[in-house]
Amino acid sequence: MTFKRILKWLGGGALAVVGVLLLGIAFAVVSFNRAAGQVYQIEPPGILATTDSAVVARGRHLAESLGGCLGCHGPDLAGSLVDDLGAIGVMRAPNLTSGTGGVGATYTDGQLARAIRHGIRADGRSLIFMPTPEFNWWSDSDVEAVVSFVRSMAPVDTTIESTVVRPLGKVLSQLGVMELLSAKTVDHSVREAAPVPEATARYGAFLARGCAGCHGETFSGGKIPGAPSTLPIPSNLTPHETGLGSWTKEQFFTLLNTGIRPDGRRLADFMPIATTRAMNETEKSALWAYLRSVEPREFGNR
Repeated sequence: MTFKRILKWLGGGALAVVGVLLLGIAFAVVSFNRAAGQVYQIEPPGILATTDSAVVARGRHLAESLGGCLGCHGPDLAGSLVDDLGAIGVMRAPNLTSGTGGVGATYTDGQLARAIRHGIRADGRSLIFMPTPEFNWWSDSDVEAVVSFVRSMAPVDTTIESTVVRPLGKVLSQLGVMELLSAKTVDHSVREAAPVPEATARYGAFLARGCAGCHGETFSGGKIPGAPSTLPIPSNLTPHETGLGSWTKEQFFTLLNTGIRPDGRRLADFMPIATTRAMNETEKSALWAYLRSVEPREFGNR
């Protein structure tokens, strides 16, 4: 075979590989779009907002701490640009108030509750980027509290553009690297009984679901699969020597409250310190108890 023919053969092979790759990308994009358009036949729960001050206060606490709602939707719940993830997409949190452009004007109380528990929009389709597994275990009373808090907020007139998922994000989602369709992240047929809020590892295991999205299912940290290089690399939260092995409870609390490690280094701004700071003593103790109980793993062993 002559050199010219070899080059021609290699060129044809490369074109074939590119063609297969493009077909794979196109298939993933179409599959994602089809999944995003699926309508879930799940009725909204019979949860109604109340103006009871104690219930609203509980809802505010959950929104500020365990739910992290204010971190995305803003302190007035009027929505915000959460993050531009480049080729993956653009995360935006909608206006939750009843003002012009807010979903609060169009969602019923039950539909807000369904969005929290099932990651489903008012029209029955899946929300995108909503971290549903972190709080879908909340009790009916806690979901009621959050809905009541949302309803208590003053109307804000602002329209937030929709979240955008770009082709790479759709491909990564379909490959299972990162699930972006919230309704696909939970089993809608299962309702776990919410544990009693107490300073135990059992309760902490539920709270730690809010950590797993970044720190991994084993909590050992490492680069988030598919994440852009601009995002910081999450730390190891296990009792391993590369993690929290030598930490004290007091040092852990200082980290949650201030974002400062025992060695004086500050965590990256990506870490939601405002959310962890808002946790109460029982919640922080429960999270500490659980993280001390998990299997020690070397950093990055997600």
